[in-house]
Amino acid sequence: MSISYNKGSKECKGVTIGYIVQPTSLGYTSVGWSYFLVLDERCPDVTGYVFSKAFNSCYKVHVYDTTLRYDNYSQICESEGGELMKIDSDEKQQHIVIFLDQFNISRWIFFQGTHLLSEPTWRYDDGSVISYFNWYASQPDSSKYDTSEYLCMRRSDQYQWHDCWKSMPGAFICEIQII
Repeated sequence: MSISYNKGSKECKGVTIGYIVQPTSLGYTSVGWSYFLVLDERCPDVTGYVFSKAFNSCYKVHVYDTTLRYDNYSQICESEGGELMKIDSDEKQQHIVIFLDQFNISRWIFFQGTHLLSEPTWRYDDGSVISYFNWYASQPDSSKYDTSEYLCMRRSDQYQWHDCWKSMPGAFICEIQII
């Protein structure tokens, strides 16, 4: 649940879907409005996780850190009880784009997906084959920089996907499935 409050007009608006889907439509980014996110009790007590009723999961974006790389991202998500987010449908892609637009992340944003250059398929961390993709026009370009590639996206490309290397720093999204 999220709440926006205007101290001047003493107006309060509440949204019960985890976070504001279109924040500017409720005016919380306007002058005089304050925004408050009430975390859902189904999300673990780890700072920053937001509940998605549509996907029955909690997720969190970790902002850009120049000292971290892809291997670190998975470890951090696991230490919080989750995994790197799987984006497996257009519905989930659009949902997470709206969420990411609330942040000012200009760097790469990593999520789950690996491609060994010696194989034809992209896979999730559990080994299952990825069937949904949202590639940017020139992607994947499968450059031979390394033996493997990883899925990432960025705001400047409308969050369409790129194949990136694990040595590239960026932000990343963790997800915890609620059973």
